[in-house]
Amino acid sequence: MRCASMPCPGLPVVKPLAICLLALSIGAASPPAIAAPPLSGLASLLLGTVRGKPSGMSGVTRLTTRDAERQLGMACAELARAAPLVLDESTRLAGCAVRAGKVVEFHLQVTGVDPRREDTKSFMVSARPILERGICRNPDVPVLGKLGVTLDYRYMAGPEPLVILHVPPGRCAEGTGA
Repeated sequence: MRCASMPCPGLPVVKPLAICLLALSIGAASPPAIAAPPLSGLASLLLGTVRGKPSGMSGVTRLTTRDAERQLGMACAELARAAPLVLDESTRLAGCAVRAGKVVEFHLQVTGVDPRREDTKSFMVSARPILERGICRNPDVPVLGKLGVTLDYRYMAGPEPLVILHVPPGRCAEGTGA
């Protein structure tokens, strides 16, 4: 099975990175979804962009106000307080932060991989466009882009970076999500 050149058979492309890594290493099927604690609409929407599950734009009206950046900060702080949130057997949402200019940064911890191995590095390079397409397939993501929100996904294995995905406004509208 090769997740780098195509979606993992039987796994939706929008699943977190670790599912592909896990399936690549042991041929596992997708694990059952693990429930998050009760979250506000906007925090649920942000978590949905990490999980690859649309929220129906729950909480998006908070981003149409003058204090949209503050609203993002509150939703991100809510996710950070709930962290670590289990996304799958190998991936945890470890934190969330908002930077100036409506940039939401997700901190994701992946276990069970050695980021120093050459095959891990080459896999991560080839997985990058697949992960971006998966993120863009979530219908909530282009709407967030239209509202000026940039999404950064920082996948880490311990202190070592695996891949950083930067999804600025317009990225998903440019055809990379199809």
